Amino acid sequence: MPRILSIWLPQLPLDRLTRQDDPRLSGPFAIIAEEKNAWRVTHANDAALKAGTVAGQALADARAICPDLLTEPSDPVREDLLLRALWRWADGLSPRVSLDAPDGLLLDITGCAHLFGGEAEMGREALTRLNDLQIQAQIGIADTKGGARALARFGPQEVSLAPAGDLAGALAELPIAALDVPDKMVTELARAGLTTIGHLYQQKSGELARRFGLHLTQALQTATGVTPDPVTPKAADPTYAARMTLPEPIGFLEDLENVLRRLATQICGRLSEDQRGARRFHLTVRCVDTGDHPLSIGFARPCSDPEAVLLQFSHPLSKLEIEYGADWFRLVAEHIEPIRLKQGSFGEDARRADQRLILIETLGNRLGFDHVRVFRPRDHHVPELEFGQVEAAGAEAQWHSAPRPRPIRLFTPPEFVQVETPGRPPLNFKWRRMSFATDRAHGPERITPRWYREEDPRTRDYWTVQTDQGRRLWLLNYPGEETEDWYVAGEFP
Repeated sequence: MPRILSIWLPQLPLDRLTRQDDPRLSGPFAIIAEEKNAWRVTHANDAALKAGTVAGQALADARAICPDLLTEPSDPVREDLLLRALWRWADGLSPRVSLDAPDGLLLDITGCAHLFGGEAEMGREALTRLNDLQIQAQIGIADTKGGARALARFGPQEVSLAPAGDLAGALAELPIAALDVPDKMVTELARAGLTTIGHLYQQKSGELARRFGLHLTQALQTATGVTPDPVTPKAADPTYAARMTLPEPIGFLEDLENVLRRLATQICGRLSEDQRGARRFHLTVRCVDTGDHPLSIGFARPCSDPEAVLLQFSHPLSKLEIEYGADWFRLVAEHIEPIRLKQGSFGEDARRADQRLILIETLGNRLGFDHVRVFRPRDHHVPELEFGQVEAAGAEAQWHSAPRPRPIRLFTPPEFVQVETPGRPPLNFKWRRMSFATDRAHGPERITPRWYREEDPRTRDYWTVQTDQGRRLWLLNYPGEETEDWYVAGEFP
């Protein structure tokens, strides 16, 4: 018979801040999240709980009860990273571990408990290790995944254990909320007088399914072991990191680059073996006098080349001020992606593509990748909306030409033209203090405004004009206006 151990982390968002020695936790503090267009408390520390703050409370009510309450919005990304780190940590307890997001882990401990002296001892050992990591936890052990989860969250002790083969009896006194059912269903069952799992045992499954739906009976059957629900393990995401501690501090740029080269070679070697690459690398340099200095670089494509890592770190390292030396270094690769093998290309196009990516990476690491942008075509009939800007990293290098001829330069707003010899378009005109004579013209291309938007309601006529002076201009006119003014809207190559 399988045995499942469930680890519930009830205060995971607060534990993340506790591990960072956040000074705000010395007083009333709570994590908040937006639910149904209102901010509500999701987790509160002991000081806030003593003041009357509870989970699920509206933020306005919590602050009315506890004016000194400090809050911070929930950060699901960082909380998930901490949970995944604990997922890797749990490999020391059992080889079969799965995530129970957003705040739990499930371990199949069949055949493992005797290594710790028994199931109860194993649960207490896991609890001790988590407390050493400043992580609060509750543990449940049962024959099924649902039973272990229920005991971890609603059990009477920090380590609640259901004897093998007696799961139904261990769950009988627990509230129905211990099952994986919606809160609305728990309320409906309470109105019918059913408040504990033991009350459900006394009812027929068909009657429960008819009145409350199949989800209730399925949750009850999986929790009690009638329906199999095994732990599905998955290997934790590999961590690509390397660190180095030196017996004596170093401070010369050449020595720093040598350390970085050794770290990058280790990480990139592992990435290459797994046919993966990283979009970002983080380097932490610990100085003996000023502490940790974090440095980060990014790439426009997954990278597993140590020389490319060294090249991009050369500028941040040169700006690093080290007076008394550094003796601890750690390099971490993040945003791991598979490298898709493709046939190598040769010639000028391949060289230009590589140079473009190197340029994006260099500018992005110095200016910020969000500031390095390229134009992207869009299907739109209004000229100034036929293109947009996107971040250059990850964007397609190829420009798709518009279905209609458009100038390579577009002037927004259009620039006024002084007409000397009228015509449609004008035969002679001045623009930017230069005189032009029309040699030949093509048009008009009429563009009507978007009636569903609040914008310029005038109809536009565009003419492509080849001048005697050699310049090819895109002239604009608004037909139907009292004064027939002309403008230069763009210039062709």
